Order: sequence, then C-alpha cells, then structure tokens
Amino acid sequence: MIRRHPLRSVALAVIALLVVGLAGVALVARRELAPVQNSQTQQVVVTVASGESLSHLVNALAKARLVRSGLFFGVYAEVKGLGSHLHAGRFLLDRGMGPSEVVAALEGPPLRYAHSIQVTIPDGLWAQQEAAVLQKAHLFSPTSYLAEVQSGTFPGISPLPGAPSGAGWEGMTFGDTYEVSPSISVASFVRLQLEDFNRKVRPAVLAGAAKVGLTPYQVVVLASVVGAEAATSKDRGLVAGVFFNRLRLGMPLQSDVTILYAMALAGQSGAAFSTTFPSPYNTYLHAGLPPGPINNPGLGAVEAVLNPTATNYLYFVALPNGKVLFSVTAAQHQQQVQAAGLG
Repeated sequence: MIRRHPLRSVALAVIALLVVGLAGVALVARRELAPVQNSQTQQVVVTVASGESLSHLVNALAKARLVRSGLFFGVYAEVKGLGSHLHAGRFLLDRGMGPSEVVAALEGPPLRYAHSIQVTIPDGLWAQQEAAVLQKAHLFSPTSYLAEVQSGTFPGISPLPGAPSGAGWEGMTFGDTYEVSPSISVASFVRLQLEDFNRKVRPAVLAGAAKVGLTPYQVVVLASVVGAEAATSKDRGLVAGVFFNRLRLGMPLQSDVTILYAMALAGQSGAAFSTTFPSPYNTYLHAGLPPGPINNPGLGAVEAVLNPTATNYLYFVALPNGKVLFSVTAAQHQQQVQAAGLG
C-alpha cells in the first residue's frame, strides 16, 4: 500500500484551488472585458485632456458606457501601457469595441474637426424644432428623428416614473452641445440625448418630485411650460410658484405656450391664436397639467419647478421684451395686460 505524504496532499489541494480560482477570475475578466454591445453602431467622441491620468480616463469611459468595467479595463490598459501613450485630443470610440480596439483608438491620432460634427441644440426646443436643427447640421431627416423620439426603444433607458404608456421621449431629448461622427445613426444620437438627460437632470427629478407633490414625469411636464414662459432664473421660479398656486386652487394654468404647442402639433402654427383651440394641451380649456411635455426643458426650468418661489401671485404676463409682470388679482392682471397693449 502506497501512502501519500500529507504535505504533498496539501500542496496538491492548494494548487487545485489556485487553478480553479484563476479559471474563475479568467471567466469574470472575459465577461467584463467584452464589448458593451454586439455591434458598432453607438459612436461617442471622447475628449482626453492634456496631462489627464489613465485612471481618470478609465472612469470617464466607464461612465460613458464605453467599457463594461472600469476596474478590469483599467488593469488591461495598464498592462498594455496605454498610460504612456495617451495624447490630448478627441477620439471616436464605439460601444461595440473590444478592449484592444479601445486602446488602439486612444493610442492613435486624435480626430481632426473635419472628422466629427459639433451640433448645439438649445434647451427648451420641442422635438420638431430639434429635428430642424439636426437637419440643418446635415445629420438626419426630421421624419427619422421624430420617429425615434416618438417610438424608439433604447435598452437600459426607462421612461420617467409617472409617464403614461406610449408617451415617447419628448421632454428627455436633452438640449446640449454634442460632438459626433457624421455617420452616427439617428437612434444613437437620441440615445446620447437621453443618457445626457439621465446624467444631468434625472437624479434631481427623482430626488425632488415628491417634495413638490408631483411625479417625476409631471415635474418635466411643468418644467417644459415654465421654461417656455420665462427666460431668467428669477422669473422661472416666480412662474413656477404661480402655477403651483393655481394647481392648489384648482385653477387652470392658462398658459399660452401650451396652445402654441398644440397648434404646432396640429400643423396650424400659422393660424390665428385662440384660447379655445381644441386640444388636450390647451390649459385654458383643461385644468391641471398638459398630458405631456411641450418641449425638452433645461436644468434651470427643472430646478425652478423643484424649488418654486413662494408668493401669493396667481397671474403673470410675459412682455415681448422678455420682462414678466406678476399680479395677485385678476383686476391687477388685466390692468397690466392693457398697459402693455396686449389686451
């Protein structure tokens, strides 16, 4: 009978455990270093600042969902020596790239401006207006852009709580400056807008909606109206306060901009303005909030709704010069309208 030495048995057991452990780590690493998605259709322009550290860049890539795991990609990039080959500039990456492709792109020459398009979408535009901006930039047709905003599906991105079924993405296609490849798909561009909204606006909306008695979706709906009515931070806070006062009293919002939006949706932008225009968006005819956002509000309008100015105002009139006048009573309001030559 052959007797095994106890130390040899222990050594073999340790080796076996190490092999199993390394195999497990390898499987996890393989999964975490896989491309974020299967195809290269989601292009993103990444800017590397002069002197930027590898760890800072890796964190930015993870936040932009260009790599699955900042930890595993950071180790991979360190082993590949990326840190010593970083150049300042703009680099075109894609969520379908594997780690070796990402490293190769970042080690290559930066983009020249001619190889990317910078387009600025002002906040407060409704989707039709955003479509016109993108058409002017020679990116997409209005029809294709509006189709994505109205009914596009974007895995990993959810509507705001409180949004009705089939509401579309109006209100979340965030206005900002985007630098993209000229060949970017319309779905990829809308996703960029939605991800921008989720980074810059959604956290504040989710955290503050309940404090003002609204759902997150309603916050954006009301912010879209506030942003269309007032241009300055002070006036936005006061206008938001007026609307909350009216909602508490059961008074209709009576906002002209909601009618203008309704007329645009109906293809009647050039028709005579009427407070009796038939539409669920007409806040003269229907109390409460409109059924959805009338534009894509900026962060300033959202913050105004989440932090309305407390006053006893129930009325306001926006003058052509941008000034907004506020009043407590209907009589005071009418006097202001008459004095401004608007009545």
